[in-house]
Amino acid sequence: MNIPYLIIIIEAIIFGLVVGSFLNVCIYRLPLNKSVMGRSFCPLCKKQIPIYRNIPIISYVIQLGKSACCKKSISIQYPLIEALTAVISVVTLFHSTSLLQYVIWFTLFMCPLIIVSIVDFKLKIIPDQISIPFIVVGVGVHLYELWPNWSGALIDSVLGILVGGGTLLILGEIISRVKKVDAMGGGDVKLAAMFGAFLGWRALVFIFLASSILALIYAVACIVTKKQDDDKTIPFGPFLSMAAMIAWLYGKTLTDWYFYSIVGLPFNILFP
Repeated sequence: MNIPYLIIIIEAIIFGLVVGSFLNVCIYRLPLNKSVMGRSFCPLCKKQIPIYRNIPIISYVIQLGKSACCKKSISIQYPLIEALTAVISVVTLFHSTSLLQYVIWFTLFMCPLIIVSIVDFKLKIIPDQISIPFIVVGVGVHLYELWPNWSGALIDSVLGILVGGGTLLILGEIISRVKKVDAMGGGDVKLAAMFGAFLGWRALVFIFLASSILALIYAVACIVTKKQDDDKTIPFGPFLSMAAMIAWLYGKTLTDWYFYSIVGLPFNILFP
């Protein structure tokens, strides 16, 4: 590994840590319908946090996991999200063909999915402030990825929105009528539409399969450990988001391998 590339990796780590700190702000404020702009403040006593006390991970370690203003314990979530974002930043860099592609996919795709995953896992809601506007953003990103074939990219993205949102909407409606309960939240439907906008309809085959497997593994783990919530529902957003991340990183390779092992042909040959 040459020195310039090592410097780029270090910069990606630092960038990821800083962005992770901002994602913590979004995770806290979006469900409360508060603006994510403005100075950071302590979630415990609401006092503003000076910049020198808001250094990702370092401040948490120096302050021994306590707020500098009120001395109350700070959730371990904050440094963990910062560290996770830094890791995803580097992984995105490794799978990007240019710095521009890295910035686009990390900031406009990976980061929103981190927010969605944590908020949905904690509160079982998916903020519309993320899913709805990023459907439009996803169309733009897909056009950029497939340019100059803009017409094919636009058709693929629109089909992705319809297939992504429509599949979960219909599936949720069927299950709801059979079981007489709300099986699929509207947030999941809009999130799947967002994935279709970014990745096109073909990627949804992998996303739906992988997210179902991940959710099943989590459900079995909850049963074994008896740690399921009282309402017995499992948030699907985090598993959709994880599957979407994997889809961008390895989805085409894994999907082609799966279909080739089943029918002897890659997926893109079956569905060009």
